[in-house]
This record gives sequence, C-alpha cells and structure tokens, in this order.
Amino acid sequence: MKPTRDIFVQYRVINGNKYIMKNYKVYQLDEVGEIIWDSLDGQTTLGEIAEKISNLYKVDQDVVLQDVEIFIEELTKKELVEI
Repeated sequence: MKPTRDIFVQYRVINGNKYIMKNYKVYQLDEVGEIIWDSLDGQTTLGEIAEKISNLYKVDQDVVLQDVEIFIEELTKKELVEI
C-alpha cells in the first residue's frame, strides 16, 4: 500500500507545532506523525515508513508497522489521505 496525502489538506507549522487541516478541521501532528505525513507521497510503502521510524527510534519494526497502519486508517477515515 502506497498512500498519498489528499490534495485539499493544508499543512502548517505554527509556533513550532505541526498541523494538518481540511474542511475547517485541524489535527496536530507529533514527531512520528510528521514523519509519516511527510512520507505520504504515493511512492513510499507503509513498510518503508515503518523502517524509517524503526531505525530512527530504535524500536521493533513490526510494532511500528502496526502503529503506522492504524494511523493511516485514521487519516483515511478523516479523508486526509488517499489509498
């Protein structure tokens, strides 16, 4: 699966905090959420995203992959990403 950001989602950094916005709804991203969001280019797989996070934070890649899948599912339900 190679998800991509919805073209109508806006990304902003305000006072060092990262936000994505669509249809007057705002969501704040943490560090990991930002890594995932930046990786949603339609070319990068969830496995590759999980590997990047796993290497950066020195955690088990399988655990990270499950978390990434859950996060992408949430973003999809909110119509912030396209599969």
